[in-house]
Amino acid sequence: MLIQQGLHKTLQGKSVKAAGASNKDWEEIDLKAASTIQLCLADEVMYNVMDEETATGLWLRLETLYMTKSLSNKLCLKKQLCELHMNERTTVVEHLNFFNKVISELLPVDVKINEDDKALILLNSLS
Repeated sequence: MLIQQGLHKTLQGKSVKAAGASNKDWEEIDLKAASTIQLCLADEVMYNVMDEETATGLWLRLETLYMTKSLSNKLCLKKQLCELHMNERTTVVEHLNFFNKVISELLPVDVKINEDDKALILLNSLS
């Protein structure tokens, strides 16, 4: 959304400030970017970043909270994947979507799972 609205440069801070843009213009662009990010957050997440005033600060805080590459975060995501089992009330499409969500959450924390292992984990998770 930030790219579509032309606001993504605010995440790089004032060092990338548009040529000729006044401080007032920059503050307005930054405010638009921050509000766009905030509108995409769930209430539970918003409570953790309410004190951030700039788009850059907000983005960095979200990265710290949810994109850390700590060992505990990696292990938690791997455990979630390995313990995945399809519920009787869940459709195959819903199950595949959740499986792919967990796989995609592992990528930013530098955990790569080869295709053979993905297939085995998925097959094992089916009822």
